[in-house]
Amino acid sequence: MTVFVLGTVTTGVYTLQSVQEQDRNMEKAANKVASMLQGMPANYNVFVGTIMFGAIDTVKETIDSDVIIVNQWGRVVQSTVGDLQISLPETAMETVFKGDIYRRQAVLIEELGNSYTVGVPIVGDDGSVIGGVFVTARQVWVTAAMKRILITFLICGLGVLSIACVVLYFITYQITKPLYEMAQAARSYAKGDFSRRITVQPEGELGALAATFNQMADSLDRLETMRRGFIADVSHELRTPMTTIGGFIDGIIDGTIPEESREKYLLLVSEEVRRLSRMVNNLLDVARIQSGEISYQMIPFDLTEVAHRVLLTMEDRIEDEKIRLTLELPDESVYAVGDHDAIHRVIYNLVDNAVKFTPADGEIAVSMERKDGKIHFSVKNTGQGIPQEEAGRIFERFYKTDKSRGINRKGVGLGLYMVKSIIDAHGENIVLASKEGVFAEFTFTLKEAQEDF
Repeated sequence: MTVFVLGTVTTGVYTLQSVQEQDRNMEKAANKVASMLQGMPANYNVFVGTIMFGAIDTVKETIDSDVIIVNQWGRVVQSTVGDLQISLPETAMETVFKGDIYRRQAVLIEELGNSYTVGVPIVGDDGSVIGGVFVTARQVWVTAAMKRILITFLICGLGVLSIACVVLYFITYQITKPLYEMAQAARSYAKGDFSRRITVQPEGELGALAATFNQMADSLDRLETMRRGFIADVSHELRTPMTTIGGFIDGIIDGTIPEESREKYLLLVSEEVRRLSRMVNNLLDVARIQSGEISYQMIPFDLTEVAHRVLLTMEDRIEDEKIRLTLELPDESVYAVGDHDAIHRVIYNLVDNAVKFTPADGEIAVSMERKDGKIHFSVKNTGQGIPQEEAGRIFERFYKTDKSRGINRKGVGLGLYMVKSIIDAHGENIVLASKEGVFAEFTFTLKEAQEDF
């Protein structure tokens, strides 16, 4: 569009300049012929044929215009148009014989049609007008020039447009191809297939978008894998206690279990029910964490007392597993700022996790250190540790380390996720230090409460 607008404007400007240039040349040629006839006698028409023929013919060839010479009575005495009928308008004669210059488009020669004419007076020795010289150019000359220019611009415009279309096609293709791939990949993701990836050059905004898209796909793929594993683990964890509960109850009802043993099996049923309850509560808590429904009351509380209470509830399990427990806790109360119940769950989950993965005759160490207004609480256990390649994902929801490494395979991978979520909500950090085959240590921080609280 720009090329055609530019061509139209340029054609108009060029045409105007061509007309003005032609007008100057025609006026100049007419004045030259008129000056040659200046001072001629009144009957110069008798001599003009032999004197001026070469001059006016040269004018015609030079500026491609016809020359018409009239005497003081308005009669044509010489012209380059031959025997063609010439009809000069009265306004042209009146203007010239007044001593003015005539320039107008008019029909001077019927056979030639509309033409552009410039007329100048011929002045005698006494200063009177004794005739006129008219130089006329066919309008076809300007029209042909305009056509040539338009055709030139049309060809150039089509050429530029063709090149622009080709370039635009490749540019558009480069832009739309990754977008099309993203649309196809999105449709695959909607169907549950997260294996598709976007292939695009890494440079530019589209490269960054494609990289982000691929990262999203990786995250979705990992999440889907964890989800499937989670469903399988939950199904297994739910099925086992439910099967146990159902078997014991059926045995009590049909008399398979003797009456003197019923209390023992009812205690086992009660334990399995509590385990189911804890699992369901964990699932509900994860849902509440994700929806942001859980609110925490940040108040000072005795962290030492919470730690001792958790360890007291774990005492029987630790003894049953033949695990040595080492405590490095202050004798006095240490107050931290946070939600009492939430931090109780954090310590419980960390110690519970340590008990699960500590072998018999292994060791669990629980310690607390005050430093720079922070309380550093650590739970360390000996055992297989956590592989380096899995350490970065240990806090992801539903994630469980390689089951072949674990001694205790129970759990669905929610404990550490909830621990990390709670500590993050307190604005603190939790870190993992581990050496594969030796130990694993989790350390979280809390703000120490001021003494004057």
